[in-house]
Formats: sequence, C-alpha cells, structure tokens
Amino acid sequence: MKGKVSKNKFLKVVLPALLVVAIICQAVGFQAVLAKGNVATTSLMTYPNVQQYTKEAGQDFTLAENSRIFVVANEKTLNNTILLKDLKLTSSNFEAAGVLSKAPIIVFGKEENAVVNDIVVRMEDVAELEGKAESYKLDITDKITVTAKDEIGIYYGLMSVIQMLKINDKILEKGTVIDYPDVELRSMHLDIARKPFSKEWIIRQIKDLSWQKYNAVQLHFSENEGFRIQSDTLDAIEGFKYKYDDVLSKQDILDIIQVANDYHIEIVPSLDSPGHSGAVLQYLPTDYSCRELFPTDARRNQCFNIFTNPEAREFLVNLMTEFIEFFGDAGCKHFNIGGDEFLAKFSSFSNEQYGQIMTYFNDISKIVKDNGMTPRAWNDGLLFGDYEGYTLDSDIEVCYWAAPENCASVADFVANGNKVINYSDVYMYYVLSWWWQTNAVPEGDRIYNEWHPGKFSNLSGTAQTFEEPYPEYVMGGSYAVWCDDPNYESEQSVEDKIYHRTRATAYKMWNANDNQPDYDVFKAAVDKLGRTPGFNEALPAPGEVFQGEDTATVTIKYIDNFGKTIAADDVFYGLNDSDYHFEAKELFGYSFIESDLPLDGKYNGNMTITLKYQLHCDKTDLKKEIFEPLAVSEYINETVADYNKALTMAKEIYFDETSGQLAVNNALRALQDAKNKAVKLEYYSLYVEVTYPLNESDYSSGYQAYKNAVTTGKTLLNSEGLTVEKAKEAYNAIQTAKQSLVKPNAKVPTISATDTYYQSNNYNNMIDGNINTKCWFNSNQEIGKEVKFTFTRPINISSIQIIQPSNAGKDIIDGADVQISTDGKNWTTVGTLDNSAFEKTITFDKTLTKYVRIVLTEGKGNWYQIAEVKFELEEIPEDSTLKDMILEAETLNITGKSSGSVNEMIDALIVAQKSYVEGKVDVTEETNNLRNAINALRDTVTSNKEKLTNKINDAKEIENNNYSIESWSRFEKALLEAIIVNEDSNATQEQVDKAYDDLDKAIKVLIDAPVIVDKKELSNVIETTNDFVEKDYTVDSWKAFKEALDH
Repeated sequence: MKGKVSKNKFLKVVLPALLVVAIICQAVGFQAVLAKGNVATTSLMTYPNVQQYTKEAGQDFTLAENSRIFVVANEKTLNNTILLKDLKLTSSNFEAAGVLSKAPIIVFGKEENAVVNDIVVRMEDVAELEGKAESYKLDITDKITVTAKDEIGIYYGLMSVIQMLKINDKILEKGTVIDYPDVELRSMHLDIARKPFSKEWIIRQIKDLSWQKYNAVQLHFSENEGFRIQSDTLDAIEGFKYKYDDVLSKQDILDIIQVANDYHIEIVPSLDSPGHSGAVLQYLPTDYSCRELFPTDARRNQCFNIFTNPEAREFLVNLMTEFIEFFGDAGCKHFNIGGDEFLAKFSSFSNEQYGQIMTYFNDISKIVKDNGMTPRAWNDGLLFGDYEGYTLDSDIEVCYWAAPENCASVADFVANGNKVINYSDVYMYYVLSWWWQTNAVPEGDRIYNEWHPGKFSNLSGTAQTFEEPYPEYVMGGSYAVWCDDPNYESEQSVEDKIYHRTRATAYKMWNANDNQPDYDVFKAAVDKLGRTPGFNEALPAPGEVFQGEDTATVTIKYIDNFGKTIAADDVFYGLNDSDYHFEAKELFGYSFIESDLPLDGKYNGNMTITLKYQLHCDKTDLKKEIFEPLAVSEYINETVADYNKALTMAKEIYFDETSGQLAVNNALRALQDAKNKAVKLEYYSLYVEVTYPLNESDYSSGYQAYKNAVTTGKTLLNSEGLTVEKAKEAYNAIQTAKQSLVKPNAKVPTISATDTYYQSNNYNNMIDGNINTKCWFNSNQEIGKEVKFTFTRPINISSIQIIQPSNAGKDIIDGADVQISTDGKNWTTVGTLDNSAFEKTITFDKTLTKYVRIVLTEGKGNWYQIAEVKFELEEIPEDSTLKDMILEAETLNITGKSSGSVNEMIDALIVAQKSYVEGKVDVTEETNNLRNAINALRDTVTSNKEKLTNKINDAKEIENNNYSIESWSRFEKALLEAIIVNEDSNATQEQVDKAYDDLDKAIKVLIDAPVIVDKKELSNVIETTNDFVEKDYTVDSWKAFKEALDH
C-alpha cells in the first residue's frame, strides 16, 4: 500500500557500483585529460566507453558552485530510501572528488522548477534502453539530466557525471549519452583465507571497485592454509585454531555486506569444498581426509572423504550449511560452493566415486537454492573426462578459470544448461607467489589489449572465444587476487599493483566493442581520475535535502505510553494536495494504541503524526522455566555452568518490568538451550568417556570400533531414552573397545608442518630411511614456520640428525632452531641449522621428549627441502598409574554420597582424563588430586525440608489478583529462592530455615493494590452543590456539608 509504514528490512541491494575506467569512459575524451583552461575539448567523447554519444550544437554545460542535485518528484523518487542514500553519497562525492568546493544540496520538486547548472535526476523508463539492465541516459544542455528506470541506473549515471566533469575540467559539450554494460557480471575475487586482509582494507577495495563499475566481490574465506570467518561448527572442535588472530567475526562480515550494499556491490561468499580444506581437516579429532582412499594423490590430505566416510560428509555438509544459511539471511544472492582441485588427478576416481562427488555438489547446490541464492562452482573438476551415470545441477553458474587436460569445455557446460563466468587465469589472476609473479601474472596492458569477457582459457590448444554481442550464457568476468604466499606482498603493495589491472579489466567488461585508445592514453586518464572519493579518508557530509515549494512531508514518530521514543522516525514525502494513507507498523513487543492525528489525509506542508504503543510482553513461558528450575546440585558441574548463568540472566529479565518481548524470548531460549546440556551425576562415567575420548592419532589399530562405541554412547547420553542401565551398557562397550586398541611404534612420529608439500614429496619421506626421497615444502621460507614431529608418548632422545638433499641448491634452509618439548608448549632449543651444510647432527644429554620441531629463523624467497630426520632414542615403559586411577574413579558406587563431594571427584576426574588423553608427561598433580577427591567422598546429610516444602506448595496457590506490583515482586523472588534451596541436596538446615522465613514474611507483607473506582457519579453529585448558598442553611448543617465536601 502506498505510504505504508513498513518494518525496516536488512537492505539486500545486490546491484553494484561504478568503475573508474568505465567512468572515464562515460564522458571522457582521452585528449580531454590534457585539456587546459575553461574550454571544452572538441573531442570530448572520442574515448568514451559509453555505448553511444550523439553531439549536438549549442551551449556547453559548465558546472557552477551553486549547482544543485535536483530530483524530479514522483512516485518513484519520493520515499525511496535507496535513491536518497545514493543521492547523499553523490553529493559528498562531488566535494570529495574536487569537482565542487562544497557538497551540493539535494532538492525534490517539479521538473519545471529545475534551473540552469542543475544536475537533474529523473526516474522513468527510457525507450532507447528497453531491456538493458544497469542503464542510463544523459542529456547535456544548460543542465545535465540523468534518466534511468531504476536506482542502479541513476547511481551509475551520477557517478559518470562526476568523473566526466573531473576529467574535462567541469565543462561538457552538449549532447546525449546512452550507456549500459555489455555483461551482467563484473566481479573481483579476493582470497582472504590465506592473507589476513583487514576489514578496513576490504571495505576500501569495495568502494574503489564500485567507482570502476564492478558489481560483485567474491570473498574466498577457506583454504588449505587458513579459514578466515568465525565458525560455530569449527569452534565446537576442541583445539581448533584459526591461523590468524584477526579472524573476521560474522558481525564484521555483516558490516562489510552493508557497505557493499551501500555501494551497489554484491558480496559472493566462496567456501571451497570438498577440497582446499586443509585448514579444517588438520584439526579434526578423526581423519576425515582422503589420505587412505587415494594414498598417492598430492592433495589427498586436503580433501574431505565424502565417498566412504558418512561422518566426514555430514560434517562438511553441516559446515557448508552454517555459512549458506548465514549469507542467505544476510541477503546475498550467490554462493560459490567450490569444486576446485579436490584431487591432483581427477582421473583417479572410479565411475561410482565420480558420481558421488557430483551428487555432493547437487546436494549442496540445493541447500544454496533453498536459502534463496544461486550456486556457483569452479570448472576444473566438473563434468570431467568420460565418467558416466551422473547429472550436474544446471543451475550452478560455472567459474571457468583453467582448462587442464580432459576437463569440460565451455560448450559442455552450456550444453548441460549452465551459465559461465570468465575467470581466465591467463589474464585475470594476480597471485602472491614468486613463481606466478615471475612467470605468469600479466600487466594491465596485456589485459587491455588482448582480453575480453568472451575470451576464455584455451582447451588443449583450441580457443574458446565468443564475440560480442555475447550469448546470454556468458555472464561476464572476474579479476582474481590469490594469496598462495601471503607474506609475498603487503596489503599496500597488492592495492598499488592491481590499480591498472582492475581498471583495464573493468574497461573491457563494460564495453569491449569500441575503438579503444592506446594503453598509455588509457593509463593517463585513469591516473587523472584516481581512486574513489573517500578511499583513504571519510567523505564530507552531503548537502542538505530540501523539498521544493510543491512538496510536503509527513513525519511519523513512535512513542510508548510513557512518552519514550521506541523507534526511529519515518519521514514520507509527497506533492502538496496528494493523498496519503499510513498504517501503524508492527513493533516487536509492543501493541498499537492510538495516533494523535488521522492516518489518512492530504500532504500539506510539514506535518508530524505521533503513534502511541504500549508494552506487550508475555512472560508465561519464561516464568514456568524459572519457577521449575533444575536441581543443579544433582548434575555434573561443568554441564550446568551455562545453565546457572542463563538462569541468573533470565531472573533479571523476568523481574524487570521494562523488559521487552525480544529480551524475554532470548532469555527463554538461552535457558532452555543450557538446560538441554545438563547431565545428571549418575551418568558421569559415560559423560567423561564420550566428552574426552582418546585420540585416533595415538593408535594404529582398533580405533574405528572404539570410535563407534563412543559415538553410540554420546548419542545415548543426549537421548530421551537414557537410563542408568543403558548408560552402564554403553560405558562397558567403550571399555571393551579400549582393550583392542593398539598403539603404534613409539619410535615413529607423526608429522605436521606450517606448509603443505609439493606433489608427491610428502612429510613421511623425512622418516622413510631413504635419503634419495625428500619432503619439498611448497611455500617460501619465512621466520616462524615450523616442521613438527610428534611421538605417541614420551621417549628419551639424545641425538637428532637432519639431512637436506645435496642438490637442494637455493632451497637450503638459511636458518632454523631445533627444539624439543614434553608438552608442546614449553620448548628447549638443542641446536641450530644454517646454510653452511646440508647435513647436521645435534647431540645432547638424554632428555624425555614427546615433540621435536624445526623452526625457521631466517626467511627468503625460496621453498625448502628435507630428505631425512633421524633420532637416537630410547623407549620408556608406560606408567599406568593415572590410567588405573581413572578407571577406579569411573567405577565407583556414588549411591548415598553427597552431590557436592561427588562433583568434586568428577571435576578431578575430568582434569585427569584430559591430561591422559593429551599424553601429558608429569601427571603427579592430577593423580594426587583425583586420589584425594575419591577419598573425600562423604555420605549425604539430609536437611529437614518438610515445612519449606509445605510453605512452597501453599505459596504456589496464591494468585496475583489483588496485590501491589512491588509486594508481588518481593513474594515471587522469595518463592523462587525457596524453590532453588528446596531442590538443592547440599542445602544446610540453616539455608532451609532462612528460605522458609523469607517466604513466610513475603506472604505476610503482600499488600492489596489500590482500588480503582469510577468517580464520575461523585463528580456529578458535587456539581449539583455549586448553587448552594450558605445563608439558606443552618450553621450546623452547613458545617457538616463543607466537611463532607472537602473530604
């Protein structure tokens, strides 16, 4: 309904912004770059990247300091929040770009009221641009009129005007411009997973890309070397670590999306799967990789095993779903689900396996679509080779970046019904890596002179090129910044070096079919135009917004029944004497009462209507949850820690009269969620075993059966059918499975490292006893990088020999410390490496060790290699004291023992179990504490709670019909405290008696609420006495009358 006051929504603006080059394009003769003085160049439009410019004879337009942005008022422009935001940004940009000394004012009115030198904005259909998206028309006379059918067209048109004026020294020749892009998608890809580009840096690029007419930014946040956005799924993994301290929170991402919306840029999230997942796989307690399924593939450790491991597939789907739902809720329109390099050799699959991976992509694609987005994926592994018997979702938009042998052609994807996006790595990749920068990254001139959106990567030497006008299935193109070696360049360096490259790309995506000038002329133009206004500094305030004499406003204010503002004002605009109709919008937690003026009428001047609401908050469910609390003393301490916090907060919300419905609902949800985590004391043995299980890496066989037993126990622990007997059966099954666990050879360590390895030159080559094999780390040497060897249990080591290949050349390690540790936290340096020798033996006194690491202390632009690492060691018999004591504690009979002492024992047991699982060397403290806690178990001492129980039951029968708010609140607090004490098996008699007394007192001091009476009848009686005259009555009767009247 027109003028309806609707609830504010999160803006989902996916149309984007303005490109420098295409800008210059819009009105810029390159000769104009060199123009001097205040004379318009006669070749004003010889460089335009605009689609059409028609010159006309007549007076040039000259920008004046009093120029205004004049908006033709109509149904499309009035009350258009997106348009108004863009107009204010444009006003600020006029000043920030140096085109005007002060941001111009914004005026709404009838078109006939526009004056000379105005920048006129008209939103209506343009016949010449029918069917053209993101299009606009410029009429340059003594005014400049920007006409477009929608906000994005106006946005691009206004930005073009600013750029044209800047390039041409504020003077433009009379004429008409018709403009629109050749392709719908003009994108930039940013690898933020491997390089921690700051939030502020990302936002700056978004603004600058908008200035270049890009309309999308793909944020790639997951890689083998890093995961950049906070994840609830990953946070639930014990020990998971983000590579960078400045991991972006989801609020950071929402902030970035909001800025992107403001600049008409769509954010496209990119979460690669099932490959490029090393940063996640390395922290999972169970091996979910394809390591065993494809033992010779170089990328086996980086790909989820979605083929034979249902748990791995489920985990990955859950991780994908978390972010698909998040970005869908944030208003994003596309989601890249990956598909890139999930194996080094796509030919390694069986036909069945390849069908499984295509099914995976189809399943994830459906989740994306169910969340209101369109899926995208990389091309190289899709429709690969001659595999048969599968389908690929035709709705997936394919990011076509490379064409390795046997990969699908662009034509194959088109035949399958997929659209394609040109990511050609030959032209569009900027990679932070010595090899790429030396051999492959093209300069801007090559992009400018050779590439266009229809020129895809060649396939087996055959060109894949489409000429303009491009077919509908060629969506557009994308430049891409990849960070293979994140420290190769700084943020500033990347920003500087892509300046001309992104602008050349933008130029070719907007209009590839014009007679472009030489690249040197192009560079001069974009350099004059520079970066977007506000790139490195805050924009100046926009000019004021004025309604012309023919326009009017209605301001809607929202207050509660106490006069407090409860929502931001809404301002609506209309032409004088035009009708308006408003409806009171719904405000969560409030109900509408009345308005001070009618909500129907005619615009006339500036009016204000105030809508009054009353607080409407239903606390019924929260009250029930609070007044039926858990008997927390009967539950395991660490499982009710969150519950205790949630209960405290819920009580505060419940007893606060000003609490809104949102706060109540959140408190209820938090309390219920915490309650569901609580585990009773009688299940403590099963809880400890399934919550802190043994590590798979510590055993060579038998772990799958053990893991199955733990999984079964965990499922039971969280089920409604849990009983003591079933818990005991599940616990016994875990203990039985433990008996079959076999530990690996203690002398053979497992290996991890900061960097992955190149092709088949893997970690295990360092301990295979063969100096002719090697591990070749596929990234440059940097200070702080490490290679770590972890033994299954502590052993005595007295010598470490490190051998590098004799032909390592410049890959020799320039400097490193060799360190040992028992806990992986506190390290002792036992020797060093330098580049004077390929082999070094470090000897030291026999030392108890579980971890050995090589930490680089020098950096250089070369990879590094290690052929062999040898240890002189002595195995130590395992001390089972702590293990045996854990078993003793888990099999105790706690019946009749006080819950407090049982919980103290469980706390000590959990600490002991964690240390045992961790393989901690010195466990003396844990052993002593657990023994003391077992010995300290004491019998339950029962308090007499009969009187308190009866008093609580009586109190629950009292209804709040006639009591004051204050006294009733005191009573409810006393009742709640009494219930909590009554449920506490550890409560002392003193605590019980005090709870009784406090409740009894609160009942006795309940105060009746004031009686509200109708005084109208009394007022009528008093009014009838107004004509009484004292002299007409006796003295006594008059005195009695006056006393009654005064009372």
